[in-house]
Amino acid sequence: MATKVLVVDDEPSSRQLCLEALDGLGYEMQAVDSPSGALPILEDGQADIVVTDVRMPGGSGLDLLRIIKEKYPSVDVLMMTGFGSIPEAVEAVKLGAYDYITKPFKIDQFRSLLEHMVEKQRLAEENRLLREQLKTQKGIGDFVGNSPAMQQVYQTILKVAEKRHPVLILGESGTGKELVARAIHAYSPMRDKHFVPVDCGSLTSTLIESELFGHVRGAFTGASQARTGLLASAGGGTVFLDEIGELPVELQAKLLRALQEREIRPLGSNEAVPLQARVLAATNRNLIAAIEKGAFREDLYFRLNVVSIRVPSLRERRSDIPALVQALLVRHGALEEGIVGFTKEAMDRMMSYSWPGNVRELENCVQHAVSLGSGPLLELKDLPPALLGSLRSKTDPDEPHTLEDLERRAILNALQTAGGDRLRAAKLLGIGKTTIYRKLKEYGLEDPLSGDALHE
Repeated sequence: MATKVLVVDDEPSSRQLCLEALDGLGYEMQAVDSPSGALPILEDGQADIVVTDVRMPGGSGLDLLRIIKEKYPSVDVLMMTGFGSIPEAVEAVKLGAYDYITKPFKIDQFRSLLEHMVEKQRLAEENRLLREQLKTQKGIGDFVGNSPAMQQVYQTILKVAEKRHPVLILGESGTGKELVARAIHAYSPMRDKHFVPVDCGSLTSTLIESELFGHVRGAFTGASQARTGLLASAGGGTVFLDEIGELPVELQAKLLRALQEREIRPLGSNEAVPLQARVLAATNRNLIAAIEKGAFREDLYFRLNVVSIRVPSLRERRSDIPALVQALLVRHGALEEGIVGFTKEAMDRMMSYSWPGNVRELENCVQHAVSLGSGPLLELKDLPPALLGSLRSKTDPDEPHTLEDLERRAILNALQTAGGDRLRAAKLLGIGKTTIYRKLKEYGLEDPLSGDALHE
């Protein structure tokens, strides 16, 4: 059955352009000049997709969107907007619109958005079934855990996976922000295309522009041949910008333009190439604070933060620890060595520990215990020093209470495990080398091998 598209715009030329752009693509199309004219068509079930202007003399596109979301939730909405009403279009996306397009738009971009919306509707039934199955599954993608906090994450992943707008993934180091990005990609219409992760914190400032946007031959000294940037190499897939807060401010402006114009200009080139990929971003930094300090652009923040997902810390999902431990034992081949689990005493210690390094620290803990223990049950003595050293009373003034305390302790633990090797510690924590150097300076830990720094 052909997809029914309804165009709502008070400008005749705009309505005609939309109809001509979609002509010959197999859609059933209608056009009206006001939201009130759209209501009878929606009531008769004659619209699967609505393309509507934001501002019209005959009513607001936002009001029409609210009606559609309340009464016709299966109908998807694409907003059209002029530059003066972009904030309202962003608000529309937050209210449930699929996306927005800026007038005057390119016909190919408009057609591509409609094709993605049709594909999203085709996958809607599959995703509804997945959501129903979440009550009996351990998780989605590579996640393990069925706690209420993770259930909320799973539900949000499945909702945003159907769309193409940017998503900002927030959470402490080691919580699994990249797993969220991979799950969004895996459940999206782009799942058969490339997923390209980019660690913004590990690239040097002199290389990151070329890495992201590409360059032409001769663009700079040493550029002996042209190179396709990571944003373009993903094609119609997904680009995941990890540690987006580490991106230099001057490149934030270029990224913002790429997201707004949906095109990329390689370094040294006068020709732009289309940006076809969806962009996901993640950070463990407080971007609002970074904006106030002038370290992050507010307009880029709002462009990326159309929808955000906060990944809970392990402290907020302690009920998932036993399942995570068992999955990690399997991953690291413990069962083949005759190790089947942990003693109650060891498990109690893991359940009560604060886990400043989150799931990544838990994995390091399991690996440590497997390497030392003899099984079949791993004991308290097999746990890492960080856990054995947490036998303090709850009133111990050195026990970490703030996020900064926990982050500082996680860095110290990683440095201790890595024997003072900063790059290895950064890898254990899942952060870039520039980030760990910045944190060492921030917390006054420039000399991590001093006894006091590592053995507090």
